[in-house]
Amino acid sequence: MINISFISQEKTLFEGQAEMVVMDGQEGQVGIVKGHSPLLTILKPGPVRMITSEKEEVFFTEGGFAEVQPESITILVDAAQRADDLDEAKILKAKEDAEKLLKDKGDQKGFAEASSQLTQSLSQLRAIEALKKNIKLKK
Repeated sequence: MINISFISQEKTLFEGQAEMVVMDGQEGQVGIVKGHSPLLTILKPGPVRMITSEKEEVFFTEGGFAEVQPESITILVDAAQRADDLDEAKILKAKEDAEKLLKDKGDQKGFAEASSQLTQSLSQLRAIEALKKNIKLKK
């Protein structure tokens, strides 16, 4: 088991141990287990999964940093929330709105905002999908 400290600006989101942590690093998805080589990585928006023998905790993060040592992981993020707290219908609506704005090809500011919203919506949906897969595996 590897020790995990998962901290946002507001609070500690997870403090404990897991068999594995899976997160989206800048270079791709990273799976961390006890004994991993030291690593410092930038996190992209997306799911962070803490996997234990009994359960899997899934969070959506808007990005941050992770420091990995052989016995521990420290994950620092600006903001994150549990995947089961995300509103899938609201996210799908935001995704559709962003796609419409991108098709309209308005001003540069509008395009950048729509692009950012689309990226965030897709990342949140990936977190929800990770949670749904976890629920299906338990059945």
